[in-house]
Amino acid sequence: MAESVIDSAVQVLVEKLIAIASEEIGLIFGVKKELASLKDSLTRIQAFLNDASKRQVAEEAAKSWLKDLESIAYEAENLLDEFNYEIVRRKVEIKNQMKRKVCFFFCFSNPVLFRSKLAHKIKNLNIKLKTVNDTAVGYLIPSRIANSATFVPSVTETDSVTVDPIVVGRGKDVSMIVDMLVKNPNDEVVSVVPIVGMGGLGKTTFARLVFNDQRTVKHFHKRIWVCVSQNFDSTTNLFKRILELVRNDVQVEAREAILQKLKKELKDKRFLFVLDDLWNEEQQYWEDFRSSLVGINSVNGNFIIVTTRSERVASIVNPRYQHSLGILSDDDCWDIIKMRAFSNEEEVSELFENIGRKIARKCGGLPLAANMIGATLQRKEIDDWTSILQSGFFRFKWRYECCTPGGKKNKFGIIKHSKMHDLVHDLACSISKAETFNVENHKSDAIPPRVRNLAISSLDDQESYKKALNNAICLRALFSNDSIPDSILGDCKNLRTLSLQEKTEELSPSITKLIHLRFIDVSSTAITAFPESICKLYNLQTLRAIDCSELQELPSQLRSLISLRHLVVKAV
Repeated sequence: MAESVIDSAVQVLVEKLIAIASEEIGLIFGVKKELASLKDSLTRIQAFLNDASKRQVAEEAAKSWLKDLESIAYEAENLLDEFNYEIVRRKVEIKNQMKRKVCFFFCFSNPVLFRSKLAHKIKNLNIKLKTVNDTAVGYLIPSRIANSATFVPSVTETDSVTVDPIVVGRGKDVSMIVDMLVKNPNDEVVSVVPIVGMGGLGKTTFARLVFNDQRTVKHFHKRIWVCVSQNFDSTTNLFKRILELVRNDVQVEAREAILQKLKKELKDKRFLFVLDDLWNEEQQYWEDFRSSLVGINSVNGNFIIVTTRSERVASIVNPRYQHSLGILSDDDCWDIIKMRAFSNEEEVSELFENIGRKIARKCGGLPLAANMIGATLQRKEIDDWTSILQSGFFRFKWRYECCTPGGKKNKFGIIKHSKMHDLVHDLACSISKAETFNVENHKSDAIPPRVRNLAISSLDDQESYKKALNNAICLRALFSNDSIPDSILGDCKNLRTLSLQEKTEELSPSITKLIHLRFIDVSSTAITAFPESICKLYNLQTLRAIDCSELQELPSQLRSLISLRHLVVKAV
């Protein structure tokens, strides 16, 4: 499990770096060759990652390789960020008509010196990436490296005949949809019923129950099930797949020939199509598909059932109606676990039931979770049940976008906050232990060397602080209730996030050395003013000072923070 999450995180980071490197190759004279080489190295690495992801590589060597790559990728991000900072700094200097030369932390005011240092660092990175590439060859397939970095996930194709796991709690929904298909008079040639919901709710199982219901079977002349997770890149290919299912063979490739053959097969026949797991969010794709179907068969009463996790897809295929599949009750989840874990003849003891119901509550209404857990608990002793309950998470394939459904968006369409399933939260906490750490009870000696997010509740003295931050050489986010000594803060060179609370009375002038900072929060502190040097943090995007009763003024050169998006200063 952990390696899948690391793999996903590194993939996102590598994709970001390729985009940044591509943009910046033409921006700076003297290092174009090195940046181009960096981009090529990252593209090759990305191809390796795609291959590893599709093959679910889990060997210890692969895990170690991914960790090494992650460190190098972060190093590359820092380097490119330094370059971007220098570009922005120069723009600000020109804008402010600064005539004097300013020597910053990296001494990049001299363009020749700047290019020399940047080129040297990029060369070192390319050497490291070459080593990573060479290491990967041992357990990944080099021939899969391609110029294109497009990643098509490997999926299991669904079908209409597989015997489903135990299904409970869906009877009323199934009857309602079947009634919609066979009873209600319909004057449309093709009607669409989208089934939408988060991963694990059983949308495919639900659609299968509707598809195979006896009333459905009798009502429709043709029923076709198509798994569209494969991401059919054109409607022609989708129609070709439908024709294959109708005729068992296809000898034509041209769209016109395919549609003519489908028209012949479906003429005067009422049909039901199920498009399972649709992800394509292109309006034109759907309009093309639907209008072609109307041209193929003009008989009223045809239906398409679409299952999808995407609310946007659901609204595209039918703007007026979407059937949202709800979560199951805790009792339903317990019934699934019980039926999977015990045979019909077995009597379930009160002890097993008490623990089982607690486990069922942690399933959060997901039938997939209940089925998997129930299968895991077959023929297990009470200690195993207790262990599962206390473990806090179960081994699901990580897909963040499917783990945080129902995100609330603002008027600009940006997600402000979202809910995460309890099981996923526990899983994320378990996986992030190597990179996230909380210093409590004055203990700073147990900080993992790779920690990137550090929270400090309280430390006794400056030496304890120094020890804590020296251990965290990769630190990117720091949250502290204590004031951070000036001599120490400046050493946290890679910080992106800094949050100080309670005991902080002033912000160190050395903060100007932290050129990567995007976020500063000094809420609920006794700070009286910001140092003017904060205005040299040209990457800063958010500055928060809520409930700072002692704060008297803001920096005079605040306009120099050209990346600032959010300035929140208010009393509570």
